[in-house]
Amino acid sequence: MKISLEEIISLVVKEVIAELSRRGIQVDGNSNNISAADMNKQKVKFDLSEYKTPLLTEERILELNSEVSEIEVPLKTIITPSAQDLIRKRKIIITKK
Repeated sequence: MKISLEEIISLVVKEVIAELSRRGIQVDGNSNNISAADMNKQKVKFDLSEYKTPLLTEERILELNSEVSEIEVPLKTIITPSAQDLIRKRKIIITKK
């Protein structure tokens, strides 16, 4: 399993905030213009460069953490209908670059 630095930071921050909350300390999520909801969002970038025609499938979406809110894929990526349904259901934003 591979985990990005951003995912590690997000997990550590969540645990620290949870511990502070258990100790009765309130954390102001607006102090850095970041809401609690924004802290839970995760962005994933798929490297599909090895494929002649990049394909994003439902299986790839199902492998993602449920907190992923944005996916970046190559410009010419084909997204299968079942993947599109799951993307809509999870309200994931797709960015093609």
